[in-house]
Amino acid sequence: MRLPLLFRNKASLSDEDLMCRVSSKDDDRAFDELYHRHARRVMGFLVRQLSDEDRAADLVQDAFMRVWSSRERYMSGADFSTWLFSIAYNLVKNEYRRSGYSADYAEHVAMTTTEEQDDELELHMDNKRFDEALRAELSLLDADSRLLFSLRFEEEMTVPQIAKVMNIPEGTVKSRQHTIVRNLKNKLKIYEI
Repeated sequence: MRLPLLFRNKASLSDEDLMCRVSSKDDDRAFDELYHRHARRVMGFLVRQLSDEDRAADLVQDAFMRVWSSRERYMSGADFSTWLFSIAYNLVKNEYRRSGYSADYAEHVAMTTTEEQDDELELHMDNKRFDEALRAELSLLDADSRLLFSLRFEEEMTVPQIAKVMNIPEGTVKSRQHTIVRNLKNKLKIYEI
């Protein structure tokens, strides 16, 4: 005999089951479990996009407040993680628009990378230098491309998940991903072994 969801341990439920409990019964404990499972990952995504831990922490709270306030609109069976990252993605885009973040950050990176270019001519670069060069190149990308790269290669989301998060066709995700990788490969070819 299966126990009803009400009596099962919340940690054993899927994200989708928990979200259904949140949306249908305003279940605070189910919401807390979702927060516990996903807040750290969303925080990492937001910190990488904004380079500001305090602002990222605020946006994590905003993201989960939006989950709570729009809980009735959650479609049963939908992938909760994808839905949550759609919310986080939109918050980042709004933050970029609000603060003019992209232009300021690109200008900052352009000034700092000039000093590092002399060092990058060495044949055998270590992983740290490659990571710094990659971050610099990523910062020069437009916001959508940078977010797509982060969702695919840092958050390890699938093409269909990214398409849902960014609200674009899967083919567009694939072509943009291909273009981003090709361009990065060309710009970072001095690091090839």
